[in-house]
Amino acid sequence: MDLEYIKEFLKVYFDDDNAYIELLHEVAKEYITDAIGEYDETSARHKLLALNIIANLYENRLYTIDKSNEKVMYTIRSMILQLQLG
Repeated sequence: MDLEYIKEFLKVYFDDDNAYIELLHEVAKEYITDAIGEYDETSARHKLLALNIIANLYENRLYTIDKSNEKVMYTIRSMILQLQLG
């Protein structure tokens, strides 16, 4: 995924956070690789999972969990479990 694709998903229309978003993309790929052994850029499920991880990290920079974040984290954990079992 390129930066513009990720920014469109995040609805970010400015360039101030480009370096941070690129870092989050690398973090998401490493997270997925550590969880399931590989990151496949051609897999729609891998890309969607990466986008959700990026969005969660971008929108919740304080790393605290509140009630609204619990559903997002459940979704991310569920997607990873499905990929691990798949």
